[in-house]
Amino acid sequence: MMDGDSPLISCSDEYRLIKTYCQKRKKSNTSLMQSACMYRLEAQIGYDQFDNVAEKLSQIADSGLIFDEGLEPDSPVAREANSDVIVKLVDLLKKSGDELNETICSNQELLGYLKKTFSYDLFKKLTQTFITSSVPEFLQARKKREQIALTFEVTSRLKALDLHPMNIVMGYGAQYLQENFTPWVKQHGGWEKAFDDDDEEVH
Repeated sequence: MMDGDSPLISCSDEYRLIKTYCQKRKKSNTSLMQSACMYRLEAQIGYDQFDNVAEKLSQIADSGLIFDEGLEPDSPVAREANSDVIVKLVDLLKKSGDELNETICSNQELLGYLKKTFSYDLFKKLTQTFITSSVPEFLQARKKREQIALTFEVTSRLKALDLHPMNIVMGYGAQYLQENFTPWVKQHGGWEKAFDDDDEEVH
């Protein structure tokens, strides 16, 4: 098992793309003036080659893919998560917004759980539950773009909690992408080409 903070992970395309995505999401929460200034600065120094891909991933994540409704306790997704805490955390992550950090930090049970047990295995469970709650298993073979966008989004939302060093969270996100989606991305010509068109995927 790779360490989310290893040099191999932090130098990968997946890690750099997650970093760009998280910066884009953070900018979307700042004032328009600040965003414009930051965008101009990044454009001047050629900040990131993945900006277009991050933009497309943001659009997919914002296209109504993530439902705010909580997971039903008896649903297949909740049963598969096999943990009330995982289900609670996924419900909170789906709501996101400015109150996410405050809500989790004010819930001692969830906060303690995250601080004590945050690991790649926990990240993987949260991400898989988050994805399955939005993209049912029977659609997953032909909905790779959506699943990838959700992986970026859950990584961004976990990073926003500021409970752990950001490079750890982004490293876990990069590792999850490498294990689950990088072969598909390579098969489709790399990150830019894989998100180059809006045609429905054929597997």
